[in-house]
Amino acid sequence: MDNQKKPRKSDSAYDGLRSAIIRAELEPGSLIEEREMMERLDIGRTPLREALQRLAQEDLVLAVPQRGYFVSSTSASDFFQLNEFREHSEVLACRNAAVRITDAQLAALKDILDEARAGVAARIMETDWHLGIDERVHKLIAEASGNRYLVQALNRLYALSVRSLYVARVPVTLIYDELENFDAIYAALAAHDPEAAEQAIRRHLDVPAVQSVPAGKRGPSSSGNPQSADQS
Repeated sequence: MDNQKKPRKSDSAYDGLRSAIIRAELEPGSLIEEREMMERLDIGRTPLREALQRLAQEDLVLAVPQRGYFVSSTSASDFFQLNEFREHSEVLACRNAAVRITDAQLAALKDILDEARAGVAARIMETDWHLGIDERVHKLIAEASGNRYLVQALNRLYALSVRSLYVARVPVTLIYDELENFDAIYAALAAHDPEAAEQAIRRHLDVPAVQSVPAGKRGPSSSGNPQSADQS
């Protein structure tokens, strides 16, 4: 018998809407047409509104009385302020995780990195797959910090930060570029070394390194290792 729980419709709606907002498929400031979203996501009005309320709590959606739900606006200053705040929060989470991470969480992180290496070897180029790996790594680190408030804050900050990249059309670094950093993070957490963990997560979050690659200019490198061909 299959004991896996079927995802709730509101959870599926939340995931679909969150992805569309993060990737700027729904533009900042635009009205979310409920009937259109119900058809697009194949759900009813109640689960859609439950999803919208969750997204409003994460500042991805703005509820306007008598008018409906709008995708929240963003600006260039948001990008820098978000990443400044996120960097401090990620560093705190990673330092705490270095002290508190369990063997089971380390094993789960290793599984994610093994999946990442397999995807790189297979030259997977779908942006959703790359962002999914990255977000799972960050979520696991946040959970390993043992601080539920950090988990909640970083989930929100991750979504807002990635959306800012898409809106600003800044290239999104793919996993091809991040395996070395992820391995360094894993090694620091496995060694329970907060200083090394901080250095590794800071290298991963190095925004200038992401911005230095012009949009649309990345492809397979001369060494044969594929690089990001996607832009935000």
